[in-house]
Amino acid sequence: MRVHAPRGRSAAGIVAGVAVAIVSAPAMAADAAAPDAVPPVIEQRDVKTEIPNLVYAYQATGVTAKTMGVQAYGLGLVGGGAGQKAVAGGGAAVWGSPVDRLTLIGDASRDQFGQFAPSAAAVVRLLGREGDGWSLGALGKFKVEGFATGPNNEFESELESGLLLSYARYGWHADLNAISGFGLGDDGEIDVEGRLRLGRDLGSIFRVGLDGQTRVRAAGDNKLVGGRTWDFAGGAQALAGFGHFFGALTAGPATMGVVSNVGFTAVASVGGST
Repeated sequence: MRVHAPRGRSAAGIVAGVAVAIVSAPAMAADAAAPDAVPPVIEQRDVKTEIPNLVYAYQATGVTAKTMGVQAYGLGLVGGGAGQKAVAGGGAAVWGSPVDRLTLIGDASRDQFGQFAPSAAAVVRLLGREGDGWSLGALGKFKVEGFATGPNNEFESELESGLLLSYARYGWHADLNAISGFGLGDDGEIDVEGRLRLGRDLGSIFRVGLDGQTRVRAAGDNKLVGGRTWDFAGGAQALAGFGHFFGALTAGPATMGVVSNVGFTAVASVGGST
């Protein structure tokens, strides 16, 4: 007796179908598991780029939206001519970005003359974005004790505004500021400032460079300390950041706050950002 294969299907066709099913099963299982196997994307930010104003120059990009940061710092000034006393100061700053492109900064410090000098500032990023080449921003700032105490030892205040230009790409960083300050007292002082910061990343943790500012008394009868019409401060800067925390040291020559000749100033900073 002969046994016939079912009509319409051959033994070879059955074997081929079984082989296709065996080969396809692992691929189908992998596709089904793929959505669960993809790890969540975690945004990694460099804390060194989340500091809107480390010492002198501001960065035009501000900080990332919905983040906050804090910084404590100490400063000292030594040297200068005869009669110049070594002085020390320091303070703390806090900042945050409630919405994209806007960074708010509050600072409470005691300057090198021992006088309380609080300030509040806003940085608005007009063009560009963080870490992507050129950015343009604007600064508005109000500070107390901007020039000197008044004739009756009352606090005087200053209103500043300026344009901020920043560059960040390929491990290079640059911040250039042009700022004007207007005294709100009766003497009508006007200052014009230029601030510059240059930096180069050394790996993922360290950045080295320069940071400083120059100030010119453009109007008003009162001179700057030492009878000057212009002064400066700045020097080399080393910045380290790891995780959410950072530390920095900036040191170099200065005539700001120096009665005569040139002194030496240093600023040490520690802080963090969310």
